[in-house]
Amino acid sequence: MSYYQQRDVGPLPPPALGDKLRLYHVDMNPYGHRVLLILEAKKARYEVYKLDPLRLPEWFRSKNPRLKIPVLEIPTDQGDRYLFESVVICDYLDEKYTRNQLHSRDPYVKAQDRLLIERFNELIKGSLECFDTNFAFGSEQIIQTLDIFEKELGSRETNYFGGHRPGMLDYMIWPWVERLYLLRCVNERKFDEKRHLFPNFADWGDQMQLDDVVKKHSNSPQDYFDYYKNARTHTMGYYL
Repeated sequence: MSYYQQRDVGPLPPPALGDKLRLYHVDMNPYGHRVLLILEAKKARYEVYKLDPLRLPEWFRSKNPRLKIPVLEIPTDQGDRYLFESVVICDYLDEKYTRNQLHSRDPYVKAQDRLLIERFNELIKGSLECFDTNFAFGSEQIIQTLDIFEKELGSRETNYFGGHRPGMLDYMIWPWVERLYLLRCVNERKFDEKRHLFPNFADWGDQMQLDDVVKKHSNSPQDYFDYYKNARTHTMGYYL
């Protein structure tokens, strides 16, 4: 069972790590959301320190001059160290914690999944454009990318990209898919009409929402809608 605590970052650095990991994360940021999912899937002991991207403390800036967020702090024999980039962090966690392996053991399938994660970056870009233009729905970039993943699920003939349960690819793309559901708050009829274009992907999304790991760190469509409507701070794309 995972051990999870959440705190706000203060003006002084937190104490040295003991037997757990520490994630520095901006609330509602999908890149950090990725890492939270993998930490939970691995049942790791971890704590989360929430950052305000507009008020980063000096100690954090000095340790992280590139201001990359999320950051995973890990205990090592040489002292506590930082890891950056959400995909790199998640790959590290999958190798470090062998329980519930998320990457395929087949090197070719693993490589294909990594290519699909890169391909999904186009959906990330499309969703950013969508949310920055009054949530205009129907972006061709989103539709084209979803079509690729729809066909991929069809070819694999599995409920999840990872097979009979969610794997790394499922969790890597989920944070953005979860946010796309906010479009139901804009035009529910128009959103639901799109389901018939992507039956496999729509069913996948329904099943992902029932996953215990996903439920641990989920927000409702209304939560996301209110956040992006009121903030519009480009938080989705500000950090990698």
